[in-house]
Amino acid sequence: MSRQFDEYMSDKFELNGTMYQMVEPDSFDELMKAFEIRDVIQTGISQLMHDEDDSAWQTLLQEQEDYIQGYIDRIGDFNNGCLVKNITYLLKKYSLRMGDLERLLGISAGYISRTVKENSSKKLSIDVVWKIAELFEISVQKLIEDDLSDLSGNIGMLVDFMDKLKEQTECVEIEWDNLGGVKSETDERFDQMGLFSTTEDGRIRYAAPGRNSKMIFLLADDVISTYGVDEYKQMIIIPFYSEKSSDVHYDFMFAWPKKDDMYGFEKIFYSYDEPFGTLDGHAKRLYEEAKEHFFDVPVANDMRKFIAGYLGKGGDA
Repeated sequence: MSRQFDEYMSDKFELNGTMYQMVEPDSFDELMKAFEIRDVIQTGISQLMHDEDDSAWQTLLQEQEDYIQGYIDRIGDFNNGCLVKNITYLLKKYSLRMGDLERLLGISAGYISRTVKENSSKKLSIDVVWKIAELFEISVQKLIEDDLSDLSGNIGMLVDFMDKLKEQTECVEIEWDNLGGVKSETDERFDQMGLFSTTEDGRIRYAAPGRNSKMIFLLADDVISTYGVDEYKQMIIIPFYSEKSSDVHYDFMFAWPKKDDMYGFEKIFYSYDEPFGTLDGHAKRLYEEAKEHFFDVPVANDMRKFIAGYLGKGGDA
């Protein structure tokens, strides 16, 4: 491990032979990355010998904490009522009391109950919100933005489905292909399926299945696909919008080859069917994560494990 802080430049530092960069978040996803960098710095501190000077590490830690706090201050107006409602719902769901939650999180008795009042101007620290989300195995974003009591039935199931796909994508457990559309040539199978056509002004019109044929829907981005859900069927995600609205929706469908180079397809679900936009938000996060990994350098899982082991990261590379 290198601890030569004289060599680090600007907001970069080295640990266990890997270069890291401090993160000044301006989005929720970057906030999550900022927390990861903070954890890396804390790992560096914990690996020091008891008589080694940790002042350089502590400076890095404070700078990263300041970046995190700066973002938290900017987003400090999150819906406290939504968070309170969700905590109340989770406690009732698992037959817990507020005191039980505080003990499970290892925080002082009464802290949450004093802070999470719907009309209170106080906010829980993001660290505590993070711990609550981890305890109940949900995302921080879902905890502070979604009404969990309404995520029941099919909506709740589909949210969990997309969130799991996003997690699998982050861990590179599933891979995605770009089938073209707006930014690259559309895959020829879509011509056979009759889903797309080109408008006079060069945009890609989408014949959304089950929609009013008189409405004009347009592709918002390229179509992406994966075999990570079903071994024999290709799951495709189609981002689209109405000519009358710029709001992007997502169709999830299965496609599979038939005889004579023909393809069949069937609906899994359409986020457009959910009137309050809950599914669109989760679909967008999944789509953006898939796009990011699509443009990443592909590495086979066994090779990833080898490289991760060499770098001393176990299976977390």
